[in-house]
Amino acid sequence: MQDQEQSEFDEFVKAVIDNGHLDGAALGISKLVVAKGRDVLSPAQAHVFQSEVLDEFAQDDCDRCQAEIPWSEKYNAYHNGGLCSYCEHMQGRMEAE
Repeated sequence: MQDQEQSEFDEFVKAVIDNGHLDGAALGISKLVVAKGRDVLSPAQAHVFQSEVLDEFAQDDCDRCQAEIPWSEKYNAYHNGGLCSYCEHMQGRMEAE
């Protein structure tokens, strides 16, 4: 990952941690990822991180327009039904009319 993308990824993982979504092994592994990166994970830890954090909270594409959702928007997309920021904005406008 490039520096900006890594920073956004770290912020995403921190948001999942800070908002109380994780416990047990997934919490400890996520803290390790933020502190030292994914490269330090054992295969078993990487599996837990993938299945309990990324697969659960990180949506790759917008459910509406199919655009890739950047790391900076993934946590919000988890809470808004899987939309990128543009589609979320447009949905809000349509609902306001």
